[in-house]
Amino acid sequence: MSSGRVIEVTICGGGNGTHASAAVISRTNEFKVNVFTRRPKEWSKNLVGITKGSSWESRGNYVANLNTITSNPSEISSTDAWIISGPAHIHYGLLKSIAPYVKPGAFVGTLFAQGGFEWMCREIFGQRLSQITMFGLFNIPFICKSDEYGKSVRIIGPKDQLLVAIEPATKMTETIQLIEKMWTIPTVALPNFLTLTLTPSNQIIHPARIYGVFQNWDGKTPYDPKSIPLFYEDMDEYSAHQLELLDSEIQLIKEAIMGKYPQYDLTYVLPLRQRIIKQYGKQVSDHTNMYTTFRTNQGYKTVRIPVKEVQGGVIPNIDGRIFWEDVPYGLMILRQIADFVGVHTPNINRMIRWHQQFMNKQYILPNDELNQSLLAETGVPSRYGISNLDQLIGRHIASHPTQSRL
Repeated sequence: MSSGRVIEVTICGGGNGTHASAAVISRTNEFKVNVFTRRPKEWSKNLVGITKGSSWESRGNYVANLNTITSNPSEISSTDAWIISGPAHIHYGLLKSIAPYVKPGAFVGTLFAQGGFEWMCREIFGQRLSQITMFGLFNIPFICKSDEYGKSVRIIGPKDQLLVAIEPATKMTETIQLIEKMWTIPTVALPNFLTLTLTPSNQIIHPARIYGVFQNWDGKTPYDPKSIPLFYEDMDEYSAHQLELLDSEIQLIKEAIMGKYPQYDLTYVLPLRQRIIKQYGKQVSDHTNMYTTFRTNQGYKTVRIPVKEVQGGVIPNIDGRIFWEDVPYGLMILRQIADFVGVHTPNINRMIRWHQQFMNKQYILPNDELNQSLLAETGVPSRYGISNLDQLIGRHIASHPTQSRL
């Protein structure tokens, strides 16, 4: 991408990450920023990114200068860089919508590549992928929350560092420069996309925390809104322990993969607490354990557990992403990869089983087998024709025979 030229960026989706990224990226006339959303009439071209209370407060608020806000991707086919926002379970639909309008040489990336983003791109773009630069961030650049839909957003917890997987490797330097220019955060390249799949932070944090708070819920009885703790800042020791159990099973999956493919680089598949400390740096004041790391992270402050108002109080939002992303596009992917390598995951199984009862689904059968009839509704590798570890890893090893550790 030549220097000195205005770069056209389109952010796809209408969620919190779209709001914050639109405000931050359009801060400068180096970018022409579009938003592709189902609700274009509700957006202001001068969306405000509010930084008060965050580590970016000294920068002041970001005031967007958006170019085009549309529900029709044909209107923005000159886009140089498409950024998929929103939860993983809507990524496939967004990619299908924009695919006919992605020009050769364009970038296609996502704020959050867990959930099989690479597999989706390979299926949707096919041979055209050789003309596209694909990238996926390890985590969204900031914890954020839309304040007024389409009008303002609170930027709560910016990361100190971004990690990104990029293909092809020949585009690594150019892509990192683009990402750093867009989000103003130092960025480091990861060796592969599987690293992202095996580091599903939200998709283990959310289930563990929701289970910790609502484990005895009968599916009907409402709670007093005042009794609902903050998502991260009020983390309790029981929820933190549940999270540690899930995290430990991911490490077992990693070790099993490395046992068969020792040359495959999974260096960045770190235990969750280490990852949080690495990403948020000085924003975490007590590193003692999982419990203190969450409770003392400035970047996690004020975030509320998603609930739905009902007569008599509130209940967990069982229609939201904390169920429909985190289970089928998080825990289920981990579970099938665990099957590929012969790792037993009783805690992942338990979390899927507890959540699925409120989703009217049965992803895991009573005998602990995956329900084959529902796999097409999830993000598991077999949905994309990947049925074993050799297929999952082999393609990458073949194309990166001299892969080395960063």
